[in-house]
Amino acid sequence: MIKISKRAAIRFFVYALAIMLVLGGFLYTGARERDELRRSVAIGYDHAFEELTAAVGGLDTSLKKALCAASPSMVSAVCAESYAQCAAASQAIASLPYGNIELEHTAAFLSKTGDYVYFLSRSGARGEELDGEARENLASLSKNATAVAEALSDLSAQLIAGSVSVEELERAEDTIAGAEENITGSGFASGFKEMESEFQELPSLIYDGPFSEHLEKSEPLTLRDLPEVSGEEAVSAAAEFLGVGEDELDLQYQREDSLPVYVLTRETPGNVETIEVTRAGGKVVYYGTSREPDVGSMGGEDAVRVAARFLESRGYGNMRPTYWAAEAGEIVVNFAATEGEAICYPDLIKVTVASDTGAVSAFDAHGYTMCHTKRELPEAAVSEETAAEKISPALTVKDHNMAVVPTSGKYEVYCHEFICEDADGRHCLVYVNAETGLEERILLLLESENGTLTI
Repeated sequence: MIKISKRAAIRFFVYALAIMLVLGGFLYTGARERDELRRSVAIGYDHAFEELTAAVGGLDTSLKKALCAASPSMVSAVCAESYAQCAAASQAIASLPYGNIELEHTAAFLSKTGDYVYFLSRSGARGEELDGEARENLASLSKNATAVAEALSDLSAQLIAGSVSVEELERAEDTIAGAEENITGSGFASGFKEMESEFQELPSLIYDGPFSEHLEKSEPLTLRDLPEVSGEEAVSAAAEFLGVGEDELDLQYQREDSLPVYVLTRETPGNVETIEVTRAGGKVVYYGTSREPDVGSMGGEDAVRVAARFLESRGYGNMRPTYWAAEAGEIVVNFAATEGEAICYPDLIKVTVASDTGAVSAFDAHGYTMCHTKRELPEAAVSEETAAEKISPALTVKDHNMAVVPTSGKYEVYCHEFICEDADGRHCLVYVNAETGLEERILLLLESENGTLTI
């Protein structure tokens, strides 16, 4: 039996007590930090919900103002106010723990309404008055905004009254993500559920914006009236495009979307090539390789020449290179179709060249396939000289083109394109409508040794 001295026993007791105190301190500190974190999270959720409630309430008010507005300038002002409220509400939803799950209809309503009022604000700035259809759309959107604002106000009262606990906020996402019957287990969550279920159907918005109903019915213009091809014909088209034998290609599957295609592959040592051929007309719209290139010595101008020869050999004439950008051993060259002297930016083709081998590693003609058509461009009602007067005095015009530019709703507008430079040597593109003389768009050019990007 081992004997322990009195001194050793005391020392052991002191050490044990010290360890217990330290551990207790850690546990206490950890618990306190968890409580503080929970309080911080709860405050953040409360603030986001207050922001959402206030923004939707403001949207309700501004939409009602828009219905009362008569002059284009006032319509523009109140619609701009509505757009700002939609943006604030969408940001608040993104900060809520249950936003992405439970507020699907509310988020969609805010996105569509925001884009539509932005369109109306721009129309008002151009001096256009609200027509009957626009007023009907605003009235419908206003009814939805009123209903959402009232529902959020009721839910806000629960927070203020303290009937919703921090624990319920933390459980909201799990509760909502669970089975339908579990929704009733959370009063706050079920409040959102009721608000979403009572959402009125949004009006069919036909306008120049990304949520316009006409976009769902868009069709690829280059394939209009072309017959459907079989899988065997798709293989033949892909083989001709690549310059290989048909037996080297495997037909994988068909994909159904806005542009139905056959998807094929070709395997070679260390590489898998993917080709997409349209079911209508049998046109190759995409080609890509799996090989990851090394950074090579090929420069941007050489890549542009390689890409241009590639397009010409595949039957794409009247294509003009616009900008190129290099990244991770590849150089992406953008081409746009031309109609007379005008650059048609919607008709976009991207050709990627590997800088180590100088071979084309990717081809994407989706934009061209969807938008290219024979255009009868009108005589510009606004001359280049008159359009240039719209350019800011802070800019110096360096070059000019005529251009067809896409709008956010996949419409097109015929413009004067001015390449401009500011006092610091930075470049930008300013587009002036060739019919109205109004500024349509401004793009900044981000230029570096790796190419040019537009934002």
